[in-house]
Order: sequence, then C-alpha cells, then structure tokens
Amino acid sequence: MMPVQSKSIGTAITQTQEASPTATSEPAGTPVPLIIGTSVAGRPLEVFRFGEGQHARMIVAGIHGGYEGNTIRLAQELVQVLAVRSDLIPPDITLYILRALNPDGEARSSSYKGRVNDNLVDLNRNWPALWQSSWPSQGCWTYTYVTAGSGPASEPETRALLNFLISYQIEALISYHSAALGIFPGGQPPDAASISLAEALGAVSDYPYPPIETGCMYTGQLIDWASNMGIAAVDIELSNHNDSDLYQNMNVLQAFLAWELPTGE
Repeated sequence: MMPVQSKSIGTAITQTQEASPTATSEPAGTPVPLIIGTSVAGRPLEVFRFGEGQHARMIVAGIHGGYEGNTIRLAQELVQVLAVRSDLIPPDITLYILRALNPDGEARSSSYKGRVNDNLVDLNRNWPALWQSSWPSQGCWTYTYVTAGSGPASEPETRALLNFLISYQIEALISYHSAALGIFPGGQPPDAASISLAEALGAVSDYPYPPIETGCMYTGQLIDWASNMGIAAVDIELSNHNDSDLYQNMNVLQAFLAWELPTGE
C-alpha cells in the first residue's frame, strides 16, 4: 500500500522527514521494519508490515516507554508470530505494528521514570485533540512530573506517527497500554465505529468493557485524535505491568483483523 498525500488536520502539522518511511536491514528470516521517524534522542521508530490488502490497520505499543514495557514485548511477540503465520492476515488487510512509540523512555527505565520521552512529555497527552498544557490530577497518573509538550504534536514521535496514520490511510487502530482498566473507545464522546471495535475486542478477551473509570480528565490522546480523523480506535490496557497477555491478545488480534466497519460509518 503506497502512502497518499496528507489531508488537513486543522492545526498546521506539515509533512517532514519523519513521515517518509525507509526500510532497514535486519538479520535473515526476520521482518524488515520501516523507520517512520526518530525519537527526541534519535532512536528509530520501527513499524512492521504484514499483508497487502486494501484496508490498513495498525497496532501501536510503547507510547509510555519502559513504564509500560510489557506492551512493547507484546508487539515483539506478535511480530514473531506473524512472521511465521502470515495466513492469519486476511487477504483484504494490511497490518502495521509499531513496536515502541517511545523508545527513549524504554531505554531509560522500566519504572515510572520511563513513561515520558526525553523532553519529559507524556506522548499520550500530546495529540491535537482536546489538548491542554495541564489538567486536573484527580484520578490521573501522578507518580512524577510530566508535561503535554509545548503545544499539540510538539514531539517528533507524535508527528511521525500522525503523518504515518494519515499517509497510509489507517482505518482502525489499537493503542496498547497497561494496566488493568480495560478497553477505551476513541472520541469524547466515543464514536460509533470505535465503540463497535471496543465491543468486538471485549467479547474475545478478559479486559473490562466498558472500562473502569477513575475520574481522570483525558486530554491530547492518540485515540481521540484518531476518532476525529475517522479512524476507529481503542486503548487496550493489559492486565498488569509485567505480562504481555499474548494468549488472549492472539484472540484480540484475530477479532481486530476480522472486524468490519459498521454499516453507514
């Protein structure tokens, strides 16, 4: 599937080198990732592609770096499985897996100190959807200081993924997190397609849907921006901060690939 010209996203986010994926060399027998951009520290953002269908779907892991490192391990395990089970990809689907959106946080720490990028930005507060420079702390993650960035899509990691999602016409998205709150559909209020996707994935997993609400005000989220762009999107929170939950996420993967956009959407 070839990229297409970016469409307007309201605020002026321009195409940059981050949006021009390039292949890198990998050992024989392993998938070759596309490099869709780099982190603040210059680490590559690696996307693996499976299938050649006309409908593009994407899995994003590691938006919170090493603090949610089990999502990165899950992405790696899914890549390994699909490398030998290409038959799992329906002929009309192309699946992209982003191993880690925040490789700097992954490299820094597996503790709460690994949550942000090298600019101390929470990348799931940096998207141009209900973006705010600050938000109430009630019910939200407060283990250490984080920011939402200097403005919407201020971070190279955010811009790289944003441009990829548009250029490659992604139709449905899973963003993996941890831990334990369940499945959140994109949009505030959630859009019908994201709700349908969340219901389909909740039906084949143990993750709570509707999700557990803590009272947190969510701002600048990836799935809310995706919803605004017409992409069906969900956050899935793994069971804890340690396990990849591969077994049940194989069920999630197959339901994700089989899911169809509701009629009229």
